[in-house]
Amino acid sequence: MTDTSKYRYIPGVSEVSDIDLDQTVIHDQNGNRVTETDVEAEYKALKAAREKNLLPGGKSLSGGTTHSPRLHLVVSADTERRIREEAKRAGMSVSRWLRRTVEEKLAA
Repeated sequence: MTDTSKYRYIPGVSEVSDIDLDQTVIHDQNGNRVTETDVEAEYKALKAAREKNLLPGGKSLSGGTTHSPRLHLVVSADTERRIREEAKRAGMSVSRWLRRTVEEKLAA
């Protein structure tokens, strides 16, 4: 799933290809101006990741070009709510919070 928090709506623009970055000033989430060079570099990086069979969104936790193993967990609605609250409080995604919590437990 694409993280849309780093994008913003620009009236009159329906496609990324409609944007002329020489005419339209766009800033990333850190306030830096986005240039054609930035867009091309990101496109090349995403293309390379796809060619290695990695989906954009994060580095493989297994290293290299292999997908990270996934575990599926079934919990009660109350437990899910508490996990989401803890992750939000920590400023992390649920996946990252759970991963860190399990890794801490295994390291102890």
